[in-house]
Amino acid sequence: MEYTEEIARAYAEEKNHLGFMIRRDLPGILAKYVRAGARALDYGCGAGLMIPLLKDAGFDVEGMDISDSMLHQAVKDHQNTVFTRIHSAAIPRPDASYDLVMLSYVLVEIASLSEMEAVIREVKRVLKPSGVAIVIVSSEQKFQGNWLMINNDFPQNRELASGCRVKCSVADSGVVFEDFFWTDEDYRSVFSLSNLNLLACSQPLGTADDGMPWKDELHSPLFSIYILGHCCPD
Repeated sequence: MEYTEEIARAYAEEKNHLGFMIRRDLPGILAKYVRAGARALDYGCGAGLMIPLLKDAGFDVEGMDISDSMLHQAVKDHQNTVFTRIHSAAIPRPDASYDLVMLSYVLVEIASLSEMEAVIREVKRVLKPSGVAIVIVSSEQKFQGNWLMINNDFPQNRELASGCRVKCSVADSGVVFEDFFWTDEDYRSVFSLSNLNLLACSQPLGTADDGMPWKDELHSPLFSIYILGHCCPD
C-alpha cells in the first residue's frame, strides 16, 4: 500500500489504530519480557503511533520505515525521536543492537512469506542475545464477523486464503487499511524458519471491565501478539 501525505496525517490522527486492547495489554507484556530503559527499535514505525507507548514504558526508542510520507509525519509529531528511512529487511545497525524490536502491523503489509522471513531474520540479527521481538498482526477472524472497532464489509474479504488482499476501515473515522491475509500457521512457520523461538502468543479479548460496547471482540481476537526471542520458552 502506497502512503500519501494525506494518508500519513490520517494515520497520525487515528488513535484507535493502536487499538484499545493493545494499549491496555502491551505495557504488561513489555514489563514481563524487557527491562526498563532498554534500547528499542520500532521497525515499520509508520507515523510513530507506537513511539509514545514505548517511551512511556521507559524505552530508549528509535523508529524506522520504508515510507517517506509516514516518516515525514512521524518526525513532525515526535521531534525528540530518531527516525531512519530504510529498505525492507535492511536495518542499518550493527548486530545485537537492540533489547526490543517492535513490529506493529508490519508483516500484514508483506506480500510473500519469503520476504517476511527475510525481515524476521534481519530482526534476529539486530536483537541482543537476551532481546525480544514483539510482532503484532491481524487475526484470522478480523476480516469476518461483527466488530465495534472496524468495518470489514468489503468484497476482498469474502474468500480468504494465504497471501490474498484484504481490506478494512476504522469504524469511527473511515481510515482504510489494505493488507495481506496470513494465517497463524503462516506466521509460526516464518518464525521457525528464521530461527527465532516463539516465547508466547497473546490474543486479547474485550472484557466487561473495559467499559466498551464490544461486539465480537468479547469472544474473538482482532489481533495476535507474538513474542519472539533467541532463548527457548520456559
